Amino acid sequence: MFDHPDWKSTFPVRQSDEHDVSRRQFCKVACGSALAVGGGWLVKDKIFPQPKATEPKLIARVEDVPVGGYKLFAYPTEHHPAILVRLGENEFAAYSQSCTHLMCPVNYQHEKRQFYCPCHEGFFSAEDGHVLAGPPPRALPRYPVEIRDGEIWIRPA
Repeated sequence: MFDHPDWKSTFPVRQSDEHDVSRRQFCKVACGSALAVGGGWLVKDKIFPQPKATEPKLIARVEDVPVGGYKLFAYPTEHHPAILVRLGENEFAAYSQSCTHLMCPVNYQHEKRQFYCPCHEGFFSAEDGHVLAGPPPRALPRYPVEIRDGEIWIRPA
């Protein structure tokens, strides 16, 4: 093959240039990657459906959670940590206990009425779950709370 006198015209790429990427090659890879990621994002719920609760769940009795206190539980499945906080005499709130940044567990700080994620210094409001500071991209998922006959129930959203 290299004995042929015109081998350089058959293989015009120099060895020093073989790692260079042309604009066309770059665009093909970039567009293909964007399509693959975008398509995957669109069908992720079909492939990996998020668990949804269909029945209310009894969490505790009202007298079991003092004002300023909290109770940990699992919701919507036993693999999803959640937290119920008692903000006032008749005020309860329930949230996912997983930080929306990297899923670290959040801790409740009653004196500041906020949740704190120790992994990357994320803070969330205990009133509505919105991000107060840090890297979390969105609010904590909130679960509807219902008081029935002195019992605290979490309802499906």
